[in-house]
Amino acid sequence: DQYFDTLRATFQAKRDFMLSALQAAGFQTLTPQGGYFIMAGWHGLPPASVTDDVAFTRWLIETVGVACIPPSFFYRESDRALGCDWVRFAVCKQERLGRMGRT
Repeated sequence: DQYFDTLRATFQAKRDFMLSALQAAGFQTLTPQGGYFIMAGWHGLPPASVTDDVAFTRWLIETVGVACIPPSFFYRESDRALGCDWVRFAVCKQERLGRMGRT
């Protein structure tokens, strides 16, 4: 169906745009085959005082003006450390939002 082909192409283009922008900014990315989110490793980007995904999310919003999601909240308490080195970025947002960072 043409609707679904167009929808798939639209979201693939948004995904590819976001992957390129994140990689250019120094993030380590995982390429999703589907879905609305890209997982990105953030180590090496913020100051050394930023030690987990929640602190990184706050730092990114305050210093760059870009929001992301700290994935550790999706883990049970005993496994939260598994998500602390990553953040999630939504690819379903409009491309102009991806260009709005303050840096």
